[in-house]
Amino acid sequence: MLGNPKEPDLSTDSLFKSSGCVACHRVTQQHIGPSMVAVADRYASDPNALGIILHSLKLGGTGKWGMNEMPPQVQLREETHKRLASWIVEIRKSPKLDQWTKDEEIELANNPQTLFDQTTSPEIQLPEKREGTVVKVGDQPVIFRTYLPGASSRAIAVGLPGNRSYAFDATQCRLLYFWKGGFLDFKKSWTGHGGWYSHLLGPKIFTAPPHFPLRLGNSEEIQKVKFNGYRMVHGQPEFLYRIDQLDVRHQITFQPEEDIIVQKFFLSKTENKIFFIGGENRQNLSSEDGEWRGNALLIDPVRQEAFTIFTQVIR
Repeated sequence: MLGNPKEPDLSTDSLFKSSGCVACHRVTQQHIGPSMVAVADRYASDPNALGIILHSLKLGGTGKWGMNEMPPQVQLREETHKRLASWIVEIRKSPKLDQWTKDEEIELANNPQTLFDQTTSPEIQLPEKREGTVVKVGDQPVIFRTYLPGASSRAIAVGLPGNRSYAFDATQCRLLYFWKGGFLDFKKSWTGHGGWYSHLLGPKIFTAPPHFPLRLGNSEEIQKVKFNGYRMVHGQPEFLYRIDQLDVRHQITFQPEEDIIVQKFFLSKTENKIFFIGGENRQNLSSEDGEWRGNALLIDPVRQEAFTIFTQVIR
């Protein structure tokens, strides 16, 4: 959701629901994570309470409330982080607190599933559609930081229009796989019932080789990578990371008519050779920006700062 049009002027408690916080939290009651009232009470006498809560929203954390890990909420904008943090700090002073307590107790007793629905407010306009814990993609990409099978704890799921979705691993800074059909059911990761992984709503159609694909200098040396977040460019996520001292911008899209995955890499200037390493069988890979040497593509020196890799999905 990062980079989507600005939210309507919602009350912050509506923003709390629409931003996905209710996946693990309630306002007044303990759930997977602490209630917002409990968080406010813990830091009530701490002059840095706002900064502590803001840090957890941005970067995540573990160990403060047991061993459950809170992932960084990278799908939210900076202004949303600040609004939510300020609301939590001041929540005890809200005139709505008694009503929230009553409403939440009734809602959880009668139908806890409704807390996950998009219909928490008619004013809320999210890029995705929600039916309980199932998220559906509309006419623009949706992005969620979540737990995914076959990924590290820093997985990012991207749902694309046209019933294609992919997983990106922010620890390894690489594409993991694509699947077709629906997007995700977040029941396990949002409620903790039966495990943490979100469920892919369709079969995998492509799995990337199990290695970071770029090399500097030679095709054999494994590179150290550091993820620096992502941003939205023309409605699509662009992943930002570093290879040693080299800055990389990485875009991933899909051409449904031809079943082709398109990966675009934009690199800062370097004197090193750049290689893209395919898998053992690279027959479904192609590029006009270099010369293949076995399963390694040596990028043309004049195209090192912007090159494209095409992957034909085998039907």
